[in-house]
Parts: sequence; C-alpha cells; structure tokens
Amino acid sequence: MSRIVIAIPARMGSSRFPGKVTALLAGKPVIEHVYNACKKTGLGEVVIATEAQAVVDVCAQFGARTVLTSASCQSGTDRIYEATRNLQADFVINVQGDEPFIDPQTIVKIAQLLQEDPTCDIATAVMATTDDAKIDNPNCVKAVLGKDMRALYFSRARVPFKREPSDENKNFIYWHHCGIYGYRKEALARFVALPQSPLEKIEKLEQLRALEDGMCIKCVQIEPAGPAIDTPQDLQRAEQYWKEHRAH
Repeated sequence: MSRIVIAIPARMGSSRFPGKVTALLAGKPVIEHVYNACKKTGLGEVVIATEAQAVVDVCAQFGARTVLTSASCQSGTDRIYEATRNLQADFVINVQGDEPFIDPQTIVKIAQLLQEDPTCDIATAVMATTDDAKIDNPNCVKAVLGKDMRALYFSRARVPFKREPSDENKNFIYWHHCGIYGYRKEALARFVALPQSPLEKIEKLEQLRALEDGMCIKCVQIEPAGPAIDTPQDLQRAEQYWKEHRAH
C-alpha cells in the first residue's frame, strides 16, 4: 500500500496579498477550505507547511497538523520538502494553499497517476481551453504535451504558435497548466537539490528545472474549478463564486 502525504504550503508573507491564506471566505479561512478538500480524498495524512506562527494558530482552530518551516524557503516546493522530508511517504502531493475550490478528485487523479505509472517522476494537472484571452495571458501557463500526456514544455507564451490560420487549427486545444504537483519522494528530493535552470529563470516557472534535468512530468486532465486567491480582488470573486455555486 502506497503511503501518501498531502502537503499544503501556506505562506503568510505573500507579496501580492499578505495573509491571504487566513483571509475569510464564506466565514472560514481560505486555508481551511483547502484542508477540507484534501481530507475528503482519504489518501493519507494532510500537513500544512508555513513560515508563520499566525497560520499555525489559525490552523489549530480547525484541528489541522502544521509544520513550522524556515522563512528562507524560496518556493512552496522547498517548503513542502522541508515539512515532509522526515515523514514516511512514497508520494508527496503539493496542493496550493490559495486554491479553496480544489476538487478532491483532482488530488486523487494525481495520486493514481503516480501509483500506476512508474516512469512518472512528477504528476500535475491541465485544463483544455480554446479561450484566446487565456491563451495570450502570461499568467495562464500553457503546457505542451506528448500523446502520452507527458509534458514537453511549459510556457507563459502562446505555445504552440499557429503559423498559419486554417479551419483545421481554428479550434486547436491548448492546455492550461494548474499548479498542483505530485512527486515521488525521491523525485522531490532530487528536484529541490537542483540549482535554478536557465529556462526556469527566464520563464519564472520552476517546473522547467525538472524538465531541463530530464525528469518526467506527466499530466492529468481536469475540469475548471473556482478562482484561486492571488489578490484581494480574487477573494471578492471567490465570495461571488461561492454564492453562485457552493452556498446551497
């Protein structure tokens, strides 16, 4: 039986929205919504990794296990590695602490891919889109996939580029990358030990570090969910989304 730990990086000092993980959404902290979704999977232990005692205190109110990590962690991946490196696990799933509408089935799909495909070092998720506004938005990361759903590249640019307009490629499907990752435990240790790579630095996408080092990233397709919380405006949108989709 595979041992799975779900780790939620929950940084208090977000540059665009400090304290976003403890902000209230539908009367509960954002991080509590994420935690509840992770618990619903029934996959294994759920750990919240944070640099802030304030987050620990909030999480204690709803009974979550927290690990206080170094404030010097450069990324959420470094934070979850620090929090889980001494835990017994075959796989570590990184669920972002600002994704209150994450579908538990998405997390389950990530775990299943890792368990069923021994060639997969890292599992992540993508959504299909033909929305030009998204495709041309650098904040919407595009994944280029092989026929086996192996990631060939990730970019903030429109990739692949449509060289010639035609009826055939008018409705070409692009893959919008979603920031959930599942790692084999040894792959996570390998990844965080690598230096930042040239492509990672230029695109500001850490998953490119893994691809440049020859690691295998495979993807599962998921359906769109509600908004992530990056800004105070996102929190307002999330409140509206909750009223329209979840209040009942």
